[in-house]
Amino acid sequence: MMDEYLDKTIRLLDIVYGLYGDDRLYPEEKLPFSIGDDGAVALNDDLMTELQKEENQDLVPWAHENIVKLFE
Repeated sequence: MMDEYLDKTIRLLDIVYGLYGDDRLYPEEKLPFSIGDDGAVALNDDLMTELQKEENQDLVPWAHENIVKLFE
């Protein structure tokens, strides 16, 4: 279980860094997600585009569930 969590963490952070790593506002002022008033997590459009690729689709539900913890 921990190996799967670690694998998905690394994969997701690699994608996020690839998209936003050169942005000077990331991660302090520009996160790859937002949290609604109801607590629901919305992933940014660029990130969702990458996660919709066949090789990353398993990360979509996992990212919604875990991405906030990775940026605390």
